Amino acid sequence: MRCPKCGQENTAGSAFCRFCGSKLSAPSKKRRKPASPSSGPVAKTSSPSNDTKAQGVKRRIRWGRVALLATVGILVAGFGYGGYIGYQAWQTLPSVQSMVSLQAMGQDSVIYDRFGQPVARLHGTVNRVNVPLSEISPNLQHALVAIEDHSFYTNPGFDITSILRAAFVDIIHRRAVQGASTLTEQLAKDLYLSDKKTLVRKAQEFMIGLELAHTYTKQQILDMYLNEVYLGDGASGVYSASKAYFDETPSQLTLAQAAMLAGLPQAPSLYDPLVNLKLAKQRQLQVLNAMVKYGYISKAQANQAYAAPLNLHPVAVNSANSQIYPYPWYVDKVIQVLEQQGFSGTQIFDGGLKIYTALDPTIYNIAQNAVDQTMNYNFGPSQSPNPTYQAAAVVEDPHNGDILAVIGGRTFSQPFMEDLATNPSVQRSTGSSIKPLLEYAPAIAKGYTQMSVIQDVPIFHVNGQWWPHNDNHLYRGYLTLRDALAISDNDVAVHLLHDIGLDYGYYFAKNKFGLPLTTADLHAGLGIAIGGLKEGFNVLEMTQAYATFPNNGVRMTPIWVTKVVNPDGAVVFQDSPHGTVVLTPQQDYIMEKMMERVMDPNPIPSIGPGSDATGINLGIGRPAAGKTGTNNGEADAWFLGYTPQLMVGVWEGNRKGEYRQPATPNGPAYGDVAAGPIWQKIMEQVDAQEHLPVEHFPRPSGMVYLNDISITSGKIASQYAPPQDVEGAWFIKGTQPTTIGDTHYPVKVLARNPNELWQQGCGAYVTTIALRRESDWHPGGPYIWDSRYWAPTKMCTPSTAPSKTSPSTSPSSSPSSPSATAAPSTPSTPPSSPASSIPPAPVVAPSPITAPSGGKP
Repeated sequence: MRCPKCGQENTAGSAFCRFCGSKLSAPSKKRRKPASPSSGPVAKTSSPSNDTKAQGVKRRIRWGRVALLATVGILVAGFGYGGYIGYQAWQTLPSVQSMVSLQAMGQDSVIYDRFGQPVARLHGTVNRVNVPLSEISPNLQHALVAIEDHSFYTNPGFDITSILRAAFVDIIHRRAVQGASTLTEQLAKDLYLSDKKTLVRKAQEFMIGLELAHTYTKQQILDMYLNEVYLGDGASGVYSASKAYFDETPSQLTLAQAAMLAGLPQAPSLYDPLVNLKLAKQRQLQVLNAMVKYGYISKAQANQAYAAPLNLHPVAVNSANSQIYPYPWYVDKVIQVLEQQGFSGTQIFDGGLKIYTALDPTIYNIAQNAVDQTMNYNFGPSQSPNPTYQAAAVVEDPHNGDILAVIGGRTFSQPFMEDLATNPSVQRSTGSSIKPLLEYAPAIAKGYTQMSVIQDVPIFHVNGQWWPHNDNHLYRGYLTLRDALAISDNDVAVHLLHDIGLDYGYYFAKNKFGLPLTTADLHAGLGIAIGGLKEGFNVLEMTQAYATFPNNGVRMTPIWVTKVVNPDGAVVFQDSPHGTVVLTPQQDYIMEKMMERVMDPNPIPSIGPGSDATGINLGIGRPAAGKTGTNNGEADAWFLGYTPQLMVGVWEGNRKGEYRQPATPNGPAYGDVAAGPIWQKIMEQVDAQEHLPVEHFPRPSGMVYLNDISITSGKIASQYAPPQDVEGAWFIKGTQPTTIGDTHYPVKVLARNPNELWQQGCGAYVTTIALRRESDWHPGGPYIWDSRYWAPTKMCTPSTAPSKTSPSTSPSSSPSSPSATAAPSTPSTPPSSPASSIPPAPVVAPSPITAPSGGKP
């Protein structure tokens, strides 16, 4: 409907123009005449007035109005929920009286052991020395503001942008997961609240922060914060921290030192430069970049400060900090765990908390003494508080994940505390101790058996040489997985990882066993099968992974702190056992049987010289299993072993890095020589003092035992298999072999010269048993130990025309073992006779391994 005044179109039926407000004339209404029957069909026509009328009947959806109503609804709901949170926060808000009384003594927190007995009392307040803001380096003031609250001098005690960002994240996750705290709010939290991220706590932090901002100037708030904040090493406030790390006063701090301290409030233990220098330097760089971003320094100054020496000079800040807590390695880790769970330094040291842990004092003392005694015997007593040759150990209850003891090094000496057991920056080469986690357990999970056979014959060339080398430079030929693991054969480990797939082994160790492998490790190739990792792991990570085996294939999450109770008696933190299934009980039992063989006190038969298991001297008089590890140059030595009740991991090595260690009185610093005796002492003494009964590893249902398995084929032994090559083994039901092996076969050789194959016309012969040549070996390859049992390749030369019958003087052709008749001798170099000289009698055998699903690629 067009307006006669302004000419604009209006909706049909409107009384007034929506553009100029003029009255519109009512539309004329015409009566429709009924169609005459005689007129026949009439075509439908439409007039402009009818079209307008039809359009007026339809109602248009006003999306703007819908959006407005939705927004109003969301805001109403949000304000309602916000009001509820605000009411809860106000109801439980602590008193805001004397908020800046920093001199008041807090209550000591007490640490309890697993038996509920107090073992350590934490003091925090005595390690605080208040200094005025004028005596604190401007570098530190600027660095702290830049990294923690860049709008501190202009905000009203809160940052609305950060609050909205955090609120959005919290809504997405349906819980408080991100902080938005200004320095003012952090001060409120440190004085009265916990670090627990809840909406109520955030509201309380906001309210107290407003009160602080209303009452005190920015300079006063910054002064209070710098004297209150916990900066690690038992130091609260910048004065104690400056002394603890640099032996300087706050006014003397360089830009590099100030940036280092400013990075600590976020996670004091994690970024402690005395313990985690690598992570601390990364955090320092973040602080310097923030100072550049907000105009406190130039980029050139930041680069210069990052390159400048820190001049770390740790000292005891006062008598309280100079005392060593009982069980110091464990107590330090407990403090770190509480920080990670959201407790502030003030709470931990002055909060009057009762902290219940999994610590077993007896086991701790045994482990510390074992480390000290063994290291002193091997390398002599150290005159340094930070000796070059170190060792570390972790003792875990594998069934619930309780960490009973942790030893971060030789006798603990404060203030320089380098925890080599749990520090995430400590990444040591694993050597062969990685094999059960990266190759053997994944292979068993994929369908291999402990009697699956791999050919210990090198097939890879690196830099023109056969790779890998075994430690005794001997390749043995056919080896079962059980024997290869027991003697820690490198070549078989590489073959096995190649066969199951590098990616498969890598992801199994990473996702199942929880090892922090990197993509660089994956790209390193098959060398990781024998410990060729780019970084490595610490003792805690390896112990956790191995603790899977004595727990029926379930890896438990480590538990340090079981419960925390505040002064009011409320439980504010609690941890309970929980784990991840890695292997089935049947697969796990096979791994246990294989690692029990690692500690077999008898030489392993029929696989050549030097066939002692690597843990042959580490028995403890009861069922036990484990694995050694040594890297090139003996810079790192490992032993990780367990009984049905206890898991102990031990690392020993050069603290300064991957540098060779000198030999010990008992030989080179291999895993069984340098780390194994520490493990052995811990196990034997814990068993005795804790009165642990002798237990056998439980055998699950679904297992089958066969006593006639050929160790050269992994199948049922044939009539030709020598008795010493036949052994018994457990199998998961359904994986046991059902076919007969054919790696041994009868062959006729000259009676007068068993190094030649017999043929007609050569005189008398004897029948002996030969071992089928490994398919991976080719002429020109390295010497294989079991090649001495191969059939000779040289054919005898007939002296007369061959007759149609065998000589009547020939002895019985009944088979005999190599030990019963003279075995064909093998030259010091592998036979390289042409293929035509090999007799046709032996039929080419199939692969000696029954390939499981996804077998050899």
